[in-house]
Amino acid sequence: MNKKILYIRNFASKVNPNSYNLQEIGFGKALVRKGYDCDIIYYSDNNKQKIEEVYNYFNTSLRLIWMKGIKILSNSIYSQILNNKFLNQYDLIITTEYNQLMTYLLSRLCPDKLILYHGPYEDHNNLLIRKTYDKLLLPHIRNKIRYNFVKSDLANGYLQQKGFKNPFTLGVGLDRDKFEEKMHVNHEIEMEMNKINHKKTLLYVGVLEDRRNIEFIMEVLRRLVTIDQSFRMIIVGEGKKEDKEKYWRFIYEHGLEDYIIHFSKVDQRFLWQVYFASDLMLFPTKYDIFGMVLLESLYFNVPIISSLNGGSSTLLKKDLKGIYVEDLDEQAWVNRILHITNDLNTKEAMKSEQIVDNCSWDEIAEVMLKQIVPVS
Repeated sequence: MNKKILYIRNFASKVNPNSYNLQEIGFGKALVRKGYDCDIIYYSDNNKQKIEEVYNYFNTSLRLIWMKGIKILSNSIYSQILNNKFLNQYDLIITTEYNQLMTYLLSRLCPDKLILYHGPYEDHNNLLIRKTYDKLLLPHIRNKIRYNFVKSDLANGYLQQKGFKNPFTLGVGLDRDKFEEKMHVNHEIEMEMNKINHKKTLLYVGVLEDRRNIEFIMEVLRRLVTIDQSFRMIIVGEGKKEDKEKYWRFIYEHGLEDYIIHFSKVDQRFLWQVYFASDLMLFPTKYDIFGMVLLESLYFNVPIISSLNGGSSTLLKKDLKGIYVEDLDEQAWVNRILHITNDLNTKEAMKSEQIVDNCSWDEIAEVMLKQIVPVS
């Protein structure tokens, strides 16, 4: 009988596997390839539970379980699994984030087989709630959870500040399955990409919100086109109505509408068309646990300029495939962009290697399991 792993995404938000490269699914596939059956629990507000098998490898499989959760702020409590009969099915249980209530509850029920896989690296929002949680529940979690893994170097330092002993930085991987076959072509995207052929094309992929510094990106583009009108910007993402209205007002007030191509949503199987048309990825987010678009950019050989965040602190510190700039200074970013796009040697050096093996989920799963299961 195969060993089984339960992977719980504790955030109370609904996700769409077709429109986003979900970390849990990529990690789950890798664990299946290592010989484990893996179940992933995702939040649902529907009382009817849905189970779907999405991947199999020889005699092991990955299932998604869409389960009704009790929503408390960003927390989801899956009351159906909080019993020994359910949990005893599994040899290992992965929980996301130390500060989610499910992590505390699981640390009381099954600490010896509980794996923490933590991403956040700052205290922000609901600070009073966080302080209360830390005072009342954190000591128990620290003492009971046996295996503490983090997604970035910044998250590692954060957990150490919380008193966790020797958390291990795993990083984050990329599920390449949806990118492997390039024959999937969206003709609408193809027509738009043909419009910017031979232009200097910048790319942003992500939510359109102030946390991602969208107006900063627009100002950078505005300054660039006053110097060189061959610059274009592809934006892939959606946001709240009031935020989008603000950003588009900036675009029209500064005459940038002819320099921008916007897609509200692009399925993962078509994303390669956008990356192939781009010369440089911009990622000036104020805060991001990791930033899967950084991994996607590296995979498609698109150089990156990023702010300091979870992903850039872990991925971009040792090579030329990306640069992170701590200061959000528009002119500094303009100067970097001009240098990279005008200097072929710099651009080719930044594009010289594809994503390294230790950014694959298979490598991450291998490292995690070696930390947990003694090598015989």
